[in-house]
Order: sequence, then structure tokens, then C-alpha cells
Amino acid sequence: MGQAKKAMWVEFKMDKKMSDDEWKERFAAGYGIFKDMPAIFSKCWWTNQEKGTWGAYYIFNSDKELQDYIVSDLWTKVVPEKYGAVPEVMIVEPGPILCKEVVTEP
Repeated sequence: MGQAKKAMWVEFKMDKKMSDDEWKERFAAGYGIFKDMPAIFSKCWWTNQEKGTWGAYYIFNSDKELQDYIVSDLWTKVVPEKYGAVPEVMIVEPGPILCKEVVTEP
């Protein structure tokens, strides 16, 4: 049996006011970085305009791959430089995973 999946909930404070469509466009710009990362089983970006937050929910193939990611240059340097902030992060246990679409939009 394979290793158990592990998940990470990431939340940023919005750095600027943008419409939902503008946020979707911003997220789409990051698609290429993650589509070819074998450690990530899935990633879903989200926004909460009311609370002024945005982020992502990642599902990793294993705890080791998640731990490797959170100490990587991409996570510790590139992401904070790109967004001008370090997000709040929670490592969580995912429940059952249902994927109906591989990619909703690139």
C-alpha cells in the first residue's frame, strides 16, 4: 500500500483588491509551476473577498513530499517574494478525496 496523503491549507491576506476573475487570472499564472510537480496530488486555489484572504489547499502524495516542499527554495523564497508575504500554514489530514476533473482551467 502507498503512503498516506498529507494536506496543507495556506492562507494569505490579500495584498490588493481584485475581482474574482482577476484572482483566477493571477492563480492561472502559477499553474505551470505546479502541474509538473510529482509531489503534489492536487492543488485548489481559493479566495474569500469578504475576509480579504486567499490561498490554496494542497494535497501531497506523502508527508515526506510535503516536508520536502515546505523547506524548498520555491516555498521559502520564491513564494514570499512573489506575494510579498509569508502565509499562514496549517498541515492537515485530508479526508476521502474525490476528483471529478483533472484540471478545471489551466
